[in-house]
Amino acid sequence: MRVLVVSQYYAPEAGATQNRMSAFVEGLLGAGHSVTVICEQPNHPAGVFHPGFGRRPLITERSGSLTVHRAWVAASPRKTQGRRIAFYGTFAVGAAAVTLSIRRHDVAFITSPPLPGAFAAALAARVRGTAFVLDVRDLWPAAAAALGELSHPGALAALRRAEAWLYRNAACVTATTKPFCRHIDTVAGAPLSRHLPNGALDRLLAEPPTARVPRETFVVGYAGNLGIAQGLDIVLDAAERLRGEAVSFQIVGDGPLAGELRRRGAERGLDTIDFRPGVPVERIGEVLRGFDAVLVPLRSHSLLADFIPSKLYDAMAVARPAIVACEGEAAALARETGCGVVVGPEDGAGLATAVRELIRDPARAEQMGAAGRRAASTHARSRQVERLVEILDAAASGGQSQSA
Repeated sequence: MRVLVVSQYYAPEAGATQNRMSAFVEGLLGAGHSVTVICEQPNHPAGVFHPGFGRRPLITERSGSLTVHRAWVAASPRKTQGRRIAFYGTFAVGAAAVTLSIRRHDVAFITSPPLPGAFAAALAARVRGTAFVLDVRDLWPAAAAALGELSHPGALAALRRAEAWLYRNAACVTATTKPFCRHIDTVAGAPLSRHLPNGALDRLLAEPPTARVPRETFVVGYAGNLGIAQGLDIVLDAAERLRGEAVSFQIVGDGPLAGELRRRGAERGLDTIDFRPGVPVERIGEVLRGFDAVLVPLRSHSLLADFIPSKLYDAMAVARPAIVACEGEAAALARETGCGVVVGPEDGAGLATAVRELIRDPARAEQMGAAGRRAASTHARSRQVERLVEILDAAASGGQSQSA
């Protein structure tokens, strides 16, 4: 097949979306398919273009059966609503223009959010007569409104109409969680969704697990985006409660709240929090194995209860106990697999208590890590690639996948 993949965020940017799409692209190429990617010129999450990008409207890279078209976007380190609209809007224009100008593909795989680019690319695919499969990682515009990213009534109404159009016109809609699938089927008025969850990076599963290195200080680590959905104030509150104890926190990543978190930590004199820049995905295993426990947090919001952060799967793969500061789906997965301990979202006191319990009972912490490692193999991303190939093949041939 000739597969068109449209994802605003893509490697070499770091993040859950980029990891998911990169794994799918690698899997499609490995299965012998030809892939074209349309994405932004890398700038996420800091809003600053990587060296060599941002000066031309389009940069095209080719390697074997892979072609990557990187479109210019109105990137900015300042995340105001107006700048976000410009950021998403410029990618939407670029994605549609490239989709209309390149050769026709057998099927398009378009991921959301952000929704504007997905909608524009899907419209362009329809004009070209190309069936598309929509991949839903987050329910837009509901999440954008809930997190305060967008509040303009007119924009939200337009995005809700775009969301409904996408569901009803897609050959199939894949989604990362089952609650997302239920929402999609309700809006579409038909059972067209397919559960295609995130999973552990295969490179992490290919590496043998390593035991925790005994040391005086217990390190709780977080690796990922420092944004509004993560609820990372929980780290500041827990560090406050753990003053004078042999505990440190390591925060690895970048994002719109990085500077604010650093500033608030310094104002509170929290010198046990070590902020470090994000690392490429090739190094994430090294980073996670350097933690004694992996923090998997989300803000306290009913909408976020439907999420399972991909970093939970990666914590499982490296055999480190997870401290899941979430409700809903992520908490259920942690309890089901026994891979970690669950505390309330944004509950600094609960996090501090969980850390103390893991320190007091290292055997239990080790058992959690081992349980996570055993469960991770059933959640490998390669397994999801196999399902994706079947879904795309059915869409390209005019049918629908029967996978649940």
